[in-house]
Amino acid sequence: MPPMDYGYMEGDHLGRPYDLRLLGRLLAFSRPHLRRIALAALLILLSTGLELLLPYLTRLGIDLYIVRQVQEVDLSRLPGELAEKLTAQAGPAAWPLEGQRLLLPAETWRGLDPKLSEAVRQAGALAGHAWYQAPPGPQAQEVAAARPELFIGSGDRLLIRGDHLARLDHEQLMTLRGADAWGLVRLALVFTLAAALAFALGFGQQMLLERTGQEIMFSLRQGLFGHLLGRSLGFFSKNPVGKLVTRLTNDVQNLNELYTSTLVAMFQDMFLIGGIVVVLLMLNQRLALVCLALTPAIALMAWLFSRLAREAFRDLQGHLGRINSRLSETLSGLLAVKLFRAEEPGRQEFQRLNDDYYRAGMRQIKVMSVFMPLTELFSSLAVGLILWHGGGQVVQDTLSLGTLVAFLTYMQMFFRPVRDLAEKYNILQAAMASAERIFHLLDNDEALAPPAAAVLEPGPGLGQVRFENVTFGYQEGQPVLKGVDFTIPPGQTWAVVGATGAGKTSLVSLLMRFYDPQQGRVLLDGVDLRDLDESALARRVALVAQEVFLLAGTVEQNITLGRPWVTPQLLRQALEVSGAQGFVQGLEQGLSTRLGEGARKLSAGQRQLLALARALAGGPRVLVLDEATSSVDPESERLIQQALPRVMAGRTSLVVAHRLTTVRHAARILVLHKGRVAEQGSHEELMALGGIYARLVRLQALRQGLDQEPR
Repeated sequence: MPPMDYGYMEGDHLGRPYDLRLLGRLLAFSRPHLRRIALAALLILLSTGLELLLPYLTRLGIDLYIVRQVQEVDLSRLPGELAEKLTAQAGPAAWPLEGQRLLLPAETWRGLDPKLSEAVRQAGALAGHAWYQAPPGPQAQEVAAARPELFIGSGDRLLIRGDHLARLDHEQLMTLRGADAWGLVRLALVFTLAAALAFALGFGQQMLLERTGQEIMFSLRQGLFGHLLGRSLGFFSKNPVGKLVTRLTNDVQNLNELYTSTLVAMFQDMFLIGGIVVVLLMLNQRLALVCLALTPAIALMAWLFSRLAREAFRDLQGHLGRINSRLSETLSGLLAVKLFRAEEPGRQEFQRLNDDYYRAGMRQIKVMSVFMPLTELFSSLAVGLILWHGGGQVVQDTLSLGTLVAFLTYMQMFFRPVRDLAEKYNILQAAMASAERIFHLLDNDEALAPPAAAVLEPGPGLGQVRFENVTFGYQEGQPVLKGVDFTIPPGQTWAVVGATGAGKTSLVSLLMRFYDPQQGRVLLDGVDLRDLDESALARRVALVAQEVFLLAGTVEQNITLGRPWVTPQLLRQALEVSGAQGFVQGLEQGLSTRLGEGARKLSAGQRQLLALARALAGGPRVLVLDEATSSVDPESERLIQQALPRVMAGRTSLVVAHRLTTVRHAARILVLHKGRVAEQGSHEELMALGGIYARLVRLQALRQGLDQEPR
């Protein structure tokens, strides 16, 4: 048996993290929820847009209300042609002062042709001081009237040198800059409102996506479970239970993480990066291009990380799979370990596997430990470039201080998605591997072909069973049953005997339609089982197997199994006929007694009696007993043998027996040998024949220590 699947991965198998085909199939599950997803996407766009707005508001606060500078240019220091060009480009926003001086607001100065502003600076025409332009209004005019020696201009064009602001008293300064203070208050309110709205939008989109993810996972889990129930028995013989349980639990949960966090983060990060690039280019193209010069190096780093992380993750999960396999093997075989005192070798082997897992984990940590500091290094380099190039522009007054601060904030935001890559990559990789395994399971078509037009009732017959030249094998070219042909009349009890591997269980599996024959037909009351509705077959044919499986629910739930046609009257009759009523009434809560996992509180005989009651509760026409007494104690076997005549009365019964003494009274006995019906007849006829059956009876009698020769 291959190792079971625990956790995210199985062995060394990993899916490709960017498999577009798988992503397309995953998105197909989202189609019923497209409106909600579209609304969540809109909320993501709005919240990300508001997030991008916050640094821009900071820039406005600095440039509009904190730093309100006006440049002074001495035109007498410029050549005539350059002075005329400057005056023309400045336009009406500039105004002249006496002595061939010209005042230009900061926005106007920064909007000049860079070559022109550089020529002005090279000519030494810029004054060594800047001017502060007072906001328009009567308050500024009152301060200017009180201190006329500090101000120039009139009306709404009042200016004071920046170094003269300190000569105003506190009240005058607050009066002069009161409009700036109120502007900052208003901007702070807008900032707070935008942040709160971004939070509300983020909360809304998170709730929408979480609900959508849960509904998608619910549908996927239901679909997977229904798909599993529709598989043939051969499918389950090839797939361990732990592996299938993992599909419906861990793998589905991995996809939930993909839907609710990873894909959302990727979409949001892409929009955020695109928005930051656009805003930076709008603010200052030259500085933006300088910052984005690091992008190729960042992309190369991310690509290298993805390759190294994939290999490290593959290695780690491979070792985890081996640890889980060893752990499962040890715990399931703990009795043998204790019996042969193999604890120490087992401990040493587990320590070796654990050491390998530890070293693989450390290799993965090293990859992560290199990537995260490298990301911080590139982030610091970007900040350094902004301070070097942008700071120089601020000193030269070709870039505002607010724009520099905004650039620093935006670049910090720019590297957040890069950091997310390290956090989300393993989740994405695990989710894609889970998706690949889930779709591999969904694509499995190992199911019995449904009838084109199902027969809901097999007819008025009383349970005739017919095997018509049946050939069957679990693997192609290796038949287990060969040309089996017989008919069981309604109401008769037949038995099937044979050595191990003769095909007895395969015969039962075909009658229960766990499999379909490759050749021939199996008929119930003249209807091919392949044409019979599944629920109709379940009502007509019941099986009591050698190994009884009981649920952790109540006794009643274990008998009815949720079958709607099992009425309380049928339930009571089944308990009486099977002989289970006596011990069930002796339980603490009778039919309402919960058995617990494995029903350990019941003996093997009681479990078998419950299995008989379960089979009878559906009112079957045909009853199949597959070595139903081979694994119980003699007392339990006696109780079951007493119940069998009542159980089989009026029903067609097929008894598969290991103990030949239990089938002597069968109307007819089929002897299987190497997949064929070698002999058939009553006990007396077969003993007189002196063939395979007679030899089996004698051998069994010898094993039981019988002295007399069977008659």
